[in-house]
Amino acid sequence: MATVNEVLGLIRGFAPEEYGYKKEYDNIGLMVGDGSDEVTRVVCCLDATTAVINEAVKLQANLIISHHPLIWNPLKSVTADTVDGKRVLLAARNGINIYAAHTNLDFTRDGINEYLANAIGLRNVVPLDPYISAELGFGRVGDLSNKVFCSVLKGEIESILKDNHVRIIGEPLTQIKRVAVINGGAGGDTAYIDMAKAAGADCLVTADVRHHVAVYAYERGLTVIEPQHFNTEYVYIARLVQILRLEAKSSKLNIEIVQAASETNPRF
Repeated sequence: MATVNEVLGLIRGFAPEEYGYKKEYDNIGLMVGDGSDEVTRVVCCLDATTAVINEAVKLQANLIISHHPLIWNPLKSVTADTVDGKRVLLAARNGINIYAAHTNLDFTRDGINEYLANAIGLRNVVPLDPYISAELGFGRVGDLSNKVFCSVLKGEIESILKDNHVRIIGEPLTQIKRVAVINGGAGGDTAYIDMAKAAGADCLVTADVRHHVAVYAYERGLTVIEPQHFNTEYVYIARLVQILRLEAKSSKLNIEIVQAASETNPRF
């Protein structure tokens, strides 16, 4: 029977923790649990919400692999008086280990950024910031096969991500060919606008764009397509399940890996 550490070896081999921003602001790794615990069933999700943990309990799962960390900031206590405390207690009481693969999963080969870039049809895809290697790093940038109106690409992204709330910052009839992609919420910092411009992008696809960043992008002449944060990353979870199943089979680990069915976008 597999242990937590053996199962986590699968994702660490695919998306090593050192690929992420762990030392700067992120929290990657085992949030709750014991690496020596036995595992028979794994649930993959975007967020280890109360609903997902309860689903894991019903499924008799032993491990949750989430993208977003359950614990962002240091906890001074773990009690039922806080949302985070309740979730930690719920998992611990039911013998459920929780691991987070955050920016390491964003930046790796066949990770979320690359998946999103390929999904919207970009070619010659490379990292925006290849701080790991020429093929690995922060964000992605590539070229569409032909120039398209921004409104056309927006419609394609809406369909791919199943997102009815995609916005354009800029002119809808701007023609674009070179596109930068940063999954999740890179819309909070003008530095990412500069990064996309330096890479020769006509457009940046990212979420959570703050007003001052939108103004800055408009002034710099960079069109931004803004899907919802949830949608830019949730679309990848099925792919993560597929990868881990293949890795488990290759490693001869007898475990079941499923995607959480209880996740919903909190923004309606």
